[in-house]
Amino acid sequence: MANTISKVYIVGHHGPEHNEIRSIHATHAGALKAWDELRLELLEEGKQGLAHAKEDAKEKVETGRRIDGKPLEPDSIEYYKKIAEEGDEIRRDIVKNLSCEDPEKINNFPHETPYIEEREVVE
Repeated sequence: MANTISKVYIVGHHGPEHNEIRSIHATHAGALKAWDELRLELLEEGKQGLAHAKEDAKEKVETGRRIDGKPLEPDSIEYYKKIAEEGDEIRRDIVKNLSCEDPEKINNFPHETPYIEEREVVE
């Protein structure tokens, strides 16, 4: 009896300490749609994280205090002012990286990076 080989497309996201498979598809088109939905989900999380970082920094500048209640040093105030305006570099990079719409070119390492992986299945 001859074995039949077909392809499947795995959609997931990985980082340095995880690999999560989200779905498996019979067609590349279906996988691409699922990949883009996942990318947009991760992008939204990144945008929310960026907004939270800005809000947190703004609060620190307004109160003049760190999270432990101690007063901020003058150089820390300037640092948090910048974060309140622009957000922190890591979250800005995450948003920028996840804005890439090409599964072949996207790179969000070391953070969650969505992927499509082609595999052969022997039936």
